[in-house]
Amino acid sequence: MKTARTILIAVAGMFLVFLSIGLLFPSYEYQSSIVVNASPEKCWSIYHDTKKIAEWLEGFESLTLKNGETLSEGSTYEMVITDDGHRMVMSEKIIEVNAPTKISFELNNDVLRSEFLFSFEGTTSTTITSHYKITGNSILWKSVLFLSKSYMASSADEQLEGLRKVIVK
Repeated sequence: MKTARTILIAVAGMFLVFLSIGLLFPSYEYQSSIVVNASPEKCWSIYHDTKKIAEWLEGFESLTLKNGETLSEGSTYEMVITDDGHRMVMSEKIIEVNAPTKISFELNNDVLRSEFLFSFEGTTSTTITSHYKITGNSILWKSVLFLSKSYMASSADEQLEGLRKVIVK
């Protein structure tokens, strides 16, 4: 009986430590960038080509304009991604557009809120930079997402590499 109680206290303690991560780190930021041998205009065009998004964004199913005008500040979209058989429906709102150099979004789903900025800088070659700020929607998700930071950052690197390959085809 004493061993079971000790194990229960230890598990409860570990769970409290896990939840405290979400209290200490409610959000985090990361950045990724890549150089592409193409103009900012070409990079911008391919980045926004909904027929090509699935070629560089794994699991991409659809992007549907729900409100506003295409690529306009305040416009909202529904984005659907399938990951390991799990279908995620997200709401995406354009915060700022400065074609062909910058666009920022706010993405919301059941798990998180993500603010992200993509910039396209250069002349004959382009540095594409993605900057993300991730916030979990609950203390549990804040903890899980903070512990997933390296996975999220490596996924951003893979997405940019996939985008680069589509651009230079």
